Amino acid sequence: MKTDGKPRVDEAEIASIQWTASWDSMVKPLPLAPKATRLQTCLGYVSGTLRSLGLNVLVYVCQHFVGFGLDEIPKKAFQRDRLMALCRAMIHFLPFLVAMGEVTVNWRGYYIGANINGLSYLQFAAKLHEMAMQSSLAVIVFAYVRHVLFNGDALPIGAMLSGLQLTQVSYLWSMELWGIASSGIPLRRKLSVMAVIVVAVSLASTVGPSSAILMIPNLNYWPAGSTNIWMNIAPADLWPSNLDGSVVPNDCSQAPNVSNICPSSEWHALSDYLSLANGILPPSFRGPYSLSPYSVQLTGQGSQRQLIIQHHLYENQSAAYDQAAAQATTQHGAVADALKATSSLWDVALQSSHSPFFDQRDAVQSIVADNYQPYTLASCGADVIEDVTDDRPVPFPIPPGSSPEMLSDSKVTDSMLQMLAIVHPTLTRSDILKTPGSRSDYRVKWVELPQDPFKGSAIGAVILQPTMNDTQGILLCNVAAGWGSSSMNMSSSPAASGTGLVSSSIYDPSGTLPQASDYSQRIANAVITFQYPLFPQRPITISETWAKFLDPQIPALNTTVINTLMSRKMATEEDATSANIILAGLLANALSRTGFNSQLQGELRTVFAPDLNASLPDGEYWFAGKGDVFQVDPDASREWVKLRVDSSVEGYAFSIDGIAAKLTATVLLLYCALVVVHLVYAAVSGISSSSWDSITEFVVLAVNSAPSIQLRNTCAGVHQLSVFRLPARVLTSRDADGEDDHLGLVFGHVDGATAEGCRVQENRDYGTMLAEEKLAFRGERSRSDDDKSAAPC
Repeated sequence: MKTDGKPRVDEAEIASIQWTASWDSMVKPLPLAPKATRLQTCLGYVSGTLRSLGLNVLVYVCQHFVGFGLDEIPKKAFQRDRLMALCRAMIHFLPFLVAMGEVTVNWRGYYIGANINGLSYLQFAAKLHEMAMQSSLAVIVFAYVRHVLFNGDALPIGAMLSGLQLTQVSYLWSMELWGIASSGIPLRRKLSVMAVIVVAVSLASTVGPSSAILMIPNLNYWPAGSTNIWMNIAPADLWPSNLDGSVVPNDCSQAPNVSNICPSSEWHALSDYLSLANGILPPSFRGPYSLSPYSVQLTGQGSQRQLIIQHHLYENQSAAYDQAAAQATTQHGAVADALKATSSLWDVALQSSHSPFFDQRDAVQSIVADNYQPYTLASCGADVIEDVTDDRPVPFPIPPGSSPEMLSDSKVTDSMLQMLAIVHPTLTRSDILKTPGSRSDYRVKWVELPQDPFKGSAIGAVILQPTMNDTQGILLCNVAAGWGSSSMNMSSSPAASGTGLVSSSIYDPSGTLPQASDYSQRIANAVITFQYPLFPQRPITISETWAKFLDPQIPALNTTVINTLMSRKMATEEDATSANIILAGLLANALSRTGFNSQLQGELRTVFAPDLNASLPDGEYWFAGKGDVFQVDPDASREWVKLRVDSSVEGYAFSIDGIAAKLTATVLLLYCALVVVHLVYAAVSGISSSSWDSITEFVVLAVNSAPSIQLRNTCAGVHQLSVFRLPARVLTSRDADGEDDHLGLVFGHVDGATAEGCRVQENRDYGTMLAEEKLAFRGERSRSDDDKSAAPC
């Protein structure tokens, strides 16, 4: 029927509108048997859990499957039910547990092995974890927004759907956020709303990368145990500050074939260095490039070391210094052998344990602290002696690494030296001519240089060049030496297995030590740095009686070491440059052999290995770093050298090492803290809601709300900030027929009494439309067939 062209719906038709019970209605008390009521309540909790997880489609399918009605009915906007609140907070549990697991595993550290399969799957897992955490953050933001709205308080329009914009970083400078910042709501609420939104958006943008960094193992060097070792020698004997000939065996005056005790042992390594330097490029290229090898190898009782030599390092300094000065260093032989023995025992200890360190790409044993190795520097300048009556004083150049203000700045006169030098107080040129040896050979005279004024110098040397004339060419050399702090590393990778090759890294001259976890930084060889008085830290002085063992006789060749090496001088350089290299290399090699007979001490902590029927080093004890695996007598070891050996393995592991890992762990911990706060709030208050957490539900709420004149001209878009700062509330209104309460958005100013009287109530059903809307809705459904041809509005 219709009246005046409009559908007519009488009161009987309105009363006949029936609402069929849906899935959500089962949480509402019904006059059923107690057993059915408990079932309905249980299913209601299941429904709330599924909805919180975003599985609304399962709720719909279950409704249809069990035969419940599918029409919308009045619903509770929010409930006070602790169990329901916790069920709706289930969305937090999985991402929270994964995040805490990632932080815990990385914080404690967990080694996996040399290889790992399925790294690409972990990337997908990290992405899924990111989406789960973003959904969890959205629930927290919506919970806070609904908390404000249910109290009858106002929020700017820009905050209503903030939970759906967390993944958009642009929200931090959007009109919505500016609207919140410039709105007229109370300052405390404004700050709290902005803090929640800004923190949530920031976390939503960073939790994904943070999870990926902690979830994917890193390939690096990881701790694999540590122990102290002892050597039966005093520190002052292993790294002496003063050297004299009394500590050197007499038979070292002749160059030995094989001996590690004598200062000149393995002098032929320098011969190899010069040979390589002369043959590294064709003759036409040697002069322009002046290239040379970086190091040559030295052999100990079980270890192999590098004698590292560098020259022409001061070409950019003042011309007053020797720009061709040479520097040399090598690892201490006795310490290298002790490290080799420790490394071998560590490898054996792997057989006695079920440690994951057996699966590795490389294993490195490192001595990080309290270790020293020799560093030497030689600077030579050419001069002449006219004849035996030449009584002019003898100048020696100062080392390029020293500060002139530390030394006497006496300028040398009547000399060919083209660099800053200091005159020896007693030595004359005629004294030099008394040096024994053939005038057709290179000869050397060692000269002790007093610390005043030669501060920082170890020994002086005058090399007499071959001549058959009265005029004698000489090289005046100042040699500096000292013990410098460095680490020592030995790799037992398959490529280096059995070689005992050690390397070292020099500490910063300021004295800063590397962190014990910087294992990858210990692998590089040293770069020599001479900076008086900072480095080397322990200067060395040498007597003439000890220095003479650097140039022993070679019976088989009827000559000396210095003459042999200078005869093989670098073809592209002057004699002074070759002398710098030879003197620095000989002295560094000699200093590395002090205390060479000292050995590793202590009883090894062992366990019995039934499979091998033998006692092996206790690997479980060693790898866990529980204590020292070498047991020594406390009284006897008090004067011994004590060094700490840290072991590390290369492989994949979870670890908190590094700034990136620590920052990402902080991000995930902040996320977990927000989750805990929300869970505590839900458990204590019991308040929860699933209303308006999707765009569709919010649009439906807006459509069912009364229009506001303050939103005029906004149907095609919003461009003005005044609209975004407009306060909005969710308030109740009574149906005209008194049937039930209806919820809607109210914009603009509302007095406190109205806001309080129309505040949303807990555990109360809302949802009917106003009477006029019911009539129109019902009238549209009952439109007669003869009205179907009417044109739409």
